[in-house]
Formats: sequence, structure tokens, C-alpha cells
Amino acid sequence: MNRLYKILLLVLVVALAACNPTQDLKKQIEDQAPAPKANLNYTLTSADYSTIAKALLGNKTHADSVAASKISSNEYLFGSYDHTYIPDILSAMYPALGDKSSAHVSYNYYVGPMAVTVMLEGADQYTLKTADYNAINDSVGSYGTFYPDYPPENYVPDYLKTKFPNAADSTLEFVTYNYADTDPIASPPVLDEEFNGSLGSFTAVDVSGPKSWHAASYQTSEYAYMSGYGSDNEDWLVSSAIDLSGYSHPSFQINQAINYVNGQWDQVQVLVSTDYSGDVSSATWKPLTINTLPTGANWTFVTSEKVDLSAYAKKTIHIAFKYLSTTSNAPAWEIDWVKVYGVATTTVIGKQSVFYRLLNGTWKPEKGVYALSSDDYNSMGAPGSYDNFSSSVKPDNYIPRFLAQKYPYAQEGDQINVGYMYYYSYHTYLYVDHYTFTNSMWTKYNPVASMTTPFVNNGTKWVFDPTVYKTMTISDYQVIVDAVKKTHPNLVNTYGDGEDYYGADAYYGDFNAQIANRAAQDDFAGKTDAEATALIYQRIPEGIIVMLQNEYPNATSQVSGVDQKYVITYNVYPNTGGSNVVYTSTFQCTKSGPDPQFKLISAPIQPK
Repeated sequence: MNRLYKILLLVLVVALAACNPTQDLKKQIEDQAPAPKANLNYTLTSADYSTIAKALLGNKTHADSVAASKISSNEYLFGSYDHTYIPDILSAMYPALGDKSSAHVSYNYYVGPMAVTVMLEGADQYTLKTADYNAINDSVGSYGTFYPDYPPENYVPDYLKTKFPNAADSTLEFVTYNYADTDPIASPPVLDEEFNGSLGSFTAVDVSGPKSWHAASYQTSEYAYMSGYGSDNEDWLVSSAIDLSGYSHPSFQINQAINYVNGQWDQVQVLVSTDYSGDVSSATWKPLTINTLPTGANWTFVTSEKVDLSAYAKKTIHIAFKYLSTTSNAPAWEIDWVKVYGVATTTVIGKQSVFYRLLNGTWKPEKGVYALSSDDYNSMGAPGSYDNFSSSVKPDNYIPRFLAQKYPYAQEGDQINVGYMYYYSYHTYLYVDHYTFTNSMWTKYNPVASMTTPFVNNGTKWVFDPTVYKTMTISDYQVIVDAVKKTHPNLVNTYGDGEDYYGADAYYGDFNAQIANRAAQDDFAGKTDAEATALIYQRIPEGIIVMLQNEYPNATSQVSGVDQKYVITYNVYPNTGGSNVVYTSTFQCTKSGPDPQFKLISAPIQPK
């Protein structure tokens, strides 16, 4: 071993002998400065929403996966995700900050739709049919629409009572019906065949069997007649072309008698075709459903209801009566007359919708809501093509302007719910949006609100801070006065705005700590000024607790696992007079509502 090496080794041994590494480390920790404290304001970024969504996906539950999708695509939080995940964001961004650091974090929060729009969108929907118009009265039924001489408000409420006799009170119906702005122009039936001595405009078509349709009569009645008694027959009676191009809301009606049916109604059918060209076998025929029928067992003529032909409006059709018989069953069919009605197209018929609610047995239009009509959609342009909105024809691009034109004298703060139809994925849905007239324009309610929430570092981690900070106002002091009025009415002044138990004074907005005001109270008899002042200042927080119990009846002891505290700032007028002194006290909710309990957890202090 050379000399230099020996010297170095000796130096090292001496150094180690003189040093205790454990003691040095302990000293370093003791000498270390505390973690810095800061008060921050921060707004979540797109990257933050993405970070929270990725954290949710790590939980691998369906609910969290759905939530992650909503958060990442919409860039908002909801539920308790803000309280749960924002602390992680703060920890990652400010790892060095320590105990009592605070942060006010701003972000988008989905508060959800308004209850009123949810309620309206959930209304049952009913559209009046041909049978409904017929049931209301002949005039409305003849045209299949309401019109100025027969306005819907005069008939719909009573009809709903008949239509829904067992509806519970408060039931809501979204009712749609036809309405013409002008009285319809009376027009004769498009087809009016009475079979007086002939088949008229109808043609008999024999497909099989020896029998056929022909004109017949009995006493004063004349009619088209068919019976295949004793044989197999297929016979048709087909109308000439019926041109409905000049009409809207067409309907069909027949007066007929049928005997010997024996339950085999498929042997007598009323059919309609849009492609008949002379060959019944090659045409496409669709049956008409007639509800008001003869019994099928006598010769009594029965007039049917008006059967809706709206599916064939503005088309050319043929109507046929198809008859079948066998050797075992052969109905006898008599047709007295046949009519097809239509409303001249010079009468414009549109759709109107109204929300009706059953209140105390009477159907009334729901207040505060307007449903768009077909005329409204048409006035907007593109929405009138199908009387609805869609992803390509957005309601937000049209409804505000429509409201501005419909309500030109709207005042600041006016509100209206607007019902409309929205097409999505091959279906049309009822939507309702809430609008408020603000700053000279109609603004739609936004279910996403900008929220700022406090968080605090407890020395270990960041947590949501639910603390409520409140500076008492005149109304808060009055709450205490009103409470004392119930328990110690003799301690309330003649104006009803001040009391001498806790000292709350709503007129001046403070607690009056003057001893002289308590001279008549037994609790202050014989006390020194110091003792009386101590009692006064003891009661002030008790009065604040009375205020908290009244103003926060649903307070909870914890929010997201954090104690609920209330930091209250208030004024005290001292016994010595002069100016008010501002104090701040902290209270904690120790028992959740509906009968919450609070306790003082910090003595009154004067804010710096």
C-alpha cells in the first residue's frame, strides 16, 4: 500500500467517525421550510376534461364509461365528478403547495333541463282523426277541420272530456288538430252515386260465376244489388276514375244493407286503388275500414261514418265493391248510395297543437307554453318543408327570430316555453325549449352553467371546500327579530325591526351590544359591565345560529365527505357607542336538516 493511499484512507475513516448521517438527515428535515401556501384562481381546459374522462375510463364500469364520453365530448362536468376529480387536477398542477392553500376553480357544469320543459315533453300526444271530427259535429266532420265559424277552443275541451273520461286530474295532453284560417268553401261531393235505376258511373266486372252486379229496386228504394245464391261467384263493382287533385281531406261514405253474411265479412269488401286500368286482377287494392256496418242479417240500410281518404289526397283513385260467394254461403248486398267528399284546395288547412291540462274536471290550455303550428313552420321557410326541425334545420337558428316577430312588444324578463317537433333517426319527437327575453333578444335556457367552486389543501391533499361565506344583510337581521318575536315578544321594539335578546337590529343592520338596552332583563340584574358584555357577546353567535336554522333548513353536516361550515361576517354596535365593529365567526352544521343544528367553532374575530 503506497503512502498516498494510506493518507486518503486515514482521512476517510476520520471523516466517517466525525459524521452521523441519520442525525444530519433529521436536521435537514427540521430545518426545511414549510410548503408554500397560495390562493389560486383556475379555469379547467380541454386537456383537463380529457384527463378526467381518461380517469373515469380506468374504472371500467358502464356508468363511468358513459360519463367519460359525455365529459370529453361536451367539456362539462356533472354529478359529483367535480368534487371527486378536480382535486387530482390541482395536485398534478401544484404539487409543491401545502396546507391552507386554496383554489377557486371555474368549469362548465351540466345542471340539466328545466323541470317545466321535462314535464311538457312528457305529455301524452293525441292527434284528432276523421272519426273525432265527425263525432264533434256535422259541420266540423264535413270538412275534417276546425275553422273560424267552428273554432277549436269551443269544442276541443268538451271533446277531450268525452275522449278521456277516466283521465286523472292534472293530466297533460298535447293535442293536434286541423284548422283552416278561413271558412271552407262549400263544394258538392266529388262522387255522388245513388244507383237510381242503373249502376251509374260504376262498372260491373264478372270474374267468375253466373251472377253479376245489377240495378234493382224494392218499393221506393233503388240500389245496386249482388247475390250469388247457390253458386260460386267473384264479382266486382268498380267506380269510374275519381280525381281528387282539386281537394284536400277527402272521405268516403256509403249507405248499404247486407243480409245472410253469417259472419263471413271477407265476402263483402270495399277496396281502393290508385293504379286500376281496367283489369281488377293486375291492380293494387287496399281495403277501407268501415266501422259503422249493417248487422249482416237483415235488409236495413245503415249509413257509415265518413271514412278517411287523406292518404289519397290529390290523387286519382277507383273504389270497388268486391263480392264473393260459395254454394254454402252467399251474402245479399244492397248499396243505396256512395259518396266521396273533399274540401276545395282553395281552403288552406293546417295543423295546430295545444297543450291541454285537466284541472278540476275541465280541460284548459296550459299557460306559459306555445306550440308551433304548420303556419309557423311555413313562415320560417325551411322548417315548413316537413313541419319539424332536424340536425340540418336547427331550431336555434329559427325560433328566436320567430319569437321576436310574434311578440314584438316583449318586455325584459318575459318568458315562454316553445313546443316543436324534431326529426331524428326516422322518428319525430316533441321537444320544448324555455326562452327568456333578455337584453332585447330571446335567449334559450342553457343547461350548462359556468360554475366556480372552492377547494382547499388540508396539508395532505386537495379537497372540495363547501364553506359558505355570508355577510349579513338587513333581511338576515330581520329573520332573527322575527324569531325573537315568537319567543320573547316583550323584547321586540314597537317598529318590529329590532330586539334586545340577541341584539339584532334590522333597521341599522347590526347587533346592538349596549348594556342599557338589557336593563329590564333578569339575566342582566346584578352583573358588572364586564359580565353583561360577556353575556351579550355570548348571545350574538346564538342569534346567528337562529338565522342559519331559518335560512338553511336543508343544510347538511357534510358535503362530499367534508364538514359543512359557514363563515359569517356581521356588524356589532359596541356598548361604548361610536361606529360599528365588523366581526367574522365560523359555524359548523352538526346535524343535517330538516331541523339542522349548528355550533360556533371559532370565536368572533375582526377581519384584517
